[in-house]
Amino acid sequence: MQACLKILRSIRHILFSISAILIAFATAVATLNAIVRFFGVSFTWAEELCSYGIVLMVYLALPYLEGAGDQLTISAIDLWVKGETGQRILRYIQGIITSVVMVILGYHGLDVMMKAFRRSQVTYVLQIPRGALYAIVLVCIAVAILTWVALMLFRKGDYDE
Repeated sequence: MQACLKILRSIRHILFSISAILIAFATAVATLNAIVRFFGVSFTWAEELCSYGIVLMVYLALPYLEGAGDQLTISAIDLWVKGETGQRILRYIQGIITSVVMVILGYHGLDVMMKAFRRSQVTYVLQIPRGALYAIVLVCIAVAILTWVALMLFRKGDYDE
């Protein structure tokens, strides 16, 4: 039980660190591209790279945010429900709804990913295989689902951080 939580925590921290690196990299590339435009030069690949970096950053941060309880919630409901038992029930409901939505998203994402691999689809400028990008997203969704399952089973609905 503790080993499972520790492994998931490590994976979440690694994904979150990669997310932070991606946002820093995307910011640096976008800034560099804006500066060199003053000199009449432009990197045609910069916007595409920044876009993919920012989108992947969101998915890479998802498991960490779900596990730490830092994801968006409806605060009015949290304020309305008093007591630890009521809060725990709300967290279970949130975990179940989030997991179901992510399973649906993952199911359809798997279909899109497989089609992208079969068709050998690549991005426009950088020629990155789209299936690989979709696979990263699916891994992040799977880790977020596993995080919620672990929180509900091993932490009794309490957040990990």
